[in-house]
Amino acid sequence: MASPKTLPRGSRPGPPRLRFARAEAADAPTVAALLAEAARDLTARYGPGPWSRSPSERGVLAVMRGGAEVWCAYHGRRLAATWTLGRRKPWAIDLRYFSPEPRRPCYLTEMAVAPALQGRGVGGRCLERALAVAQAGGADAARLDAYAGAGGAGGFYARCGFREVGRASYRDTPHVYFERLLPAAPRRGAGGVAAQADSESRRPLSQSARR
Repeated sequence: MASPKTLPRGSRPGPPRLRFARAEAADAPTVAALLAEAARDLTARYGPGPWSRSPSERGVLAVMRGGAEVWCAYHGRRLAATWTLGRRKPWAIDLRYFSPEPRRPCYLTEMAVAPALQGRGVGGRCLERALAVAQAGGADAARLDAYAGAGGAGGFYARCGFREVGRASYRDTPHVYFERLLPAAPRRGAGGVAAQADSESRRPLSQSARR
C-alpha cells in the first residue's frame, strides 16, 4: 500500500463517500489496473523496488479462484481502493514470528488506494471494513507483511492498531510482519457485517488512520 502523500495543512478535501463490495471475476481488469497504478506511483516516488510489481488480471483471477476474497471500495463509479482477504498463508509470511494463540487467522494482502485519493482517510476506512468482514467470518487475528523502507506501509498499519511482530528477508526482500488480534464477532442481525459490504463505513480505526 502506498505511503501517504504530504499535503499543505488545510488543503485536504473531505473524506470521500465509499461503497464496499466483494469483487467478481468481471472486476479483475479494474482491480489489476488499480494495483498497477499504485505500483507506478510508488516507483515514481521511491524509485524501483519490490513495490514496483503488481499482479496482472490473470493473477487477480487466480487469487479469486484460490478461495481468497478480493474486495473493492468505490467512490461513485470509480474504484478507489482494493484489498484481499484469505485464510491461506502468503508466501512471504513466516509463522515463527506470530502469536501462537490465534487458531483462525486471516491474511490481508494487495491493499492499495488510488493515488488521487490517498491522504483522505480511504485506507483507514477500508482497513476497518476488512477487519469487520474478517471478524464476522470467524477470524481471530489479522496478519500481514509490509515492505521495509520508505516505500512500505508499516507506519500506516502501526497507526491502525497492528503490532509489529518481527522482521525478516524473503527472497532478498526485507519484510515487516504485523498482527492484530480480533475479538469474537458480536451478535448481529441476519447477514452480519459481510452482508452490509455495500454500505458506507463511517468510523475509522483511529483518528490517525487518514490514509
